Amino acid sequence: MDHDPGQGLPQEILRRGSLAGSEYAWRVQDIPDVIEAARLANLLNIGGQLQFRLPGGGTCECYWVEVDTYQSVDKALPWKRRVALSAEIGLRDFRELQSKWDFVAEGRTGFSSHLDALARSGHNVSECACFVWYVTSEERERRIA
Repeated sequence: MDHDPGQGLPQEILRRGSLAGSEYAWRVQDIPDVIEAARLANLLNIGGQLQFRLPGGGTCECYWVEVDTYQSVDKALPWKRRVALSAEIGLRDFRELQSKWDFVAEGRTGFSSHLDALARSGHNVSECACFVWYVTSEERERRIA
């Protein structure tokens, strides 16, 4: 099966992210722009998880700090409506996560040895915090269904 990790997002948005393996992630503050860019590109916002991408390689994924619009937006709705709802719900749920969690503290709870070593080496742990965000197109969803 073909795979395009960017899934049709505009180059300006992709340049702001980082690609590791087959996943794009963005700085936490960029996620609202990613959600809006996906909506404008007629892409469904699926959601994502908090990660810490370490400078030397490696990823600490806080899979429990996530947004999942794919389960909450009815697949029977017309595509345009699903796109609009997934953007609305994705942004709402992401902002709720930001108010509920201290992302750096949560990362340290799950990956203290890695993130503490990172801080000791002079890196700013909060600059390694990012959010993987998934989107899909109507065509791709049909192919994998």
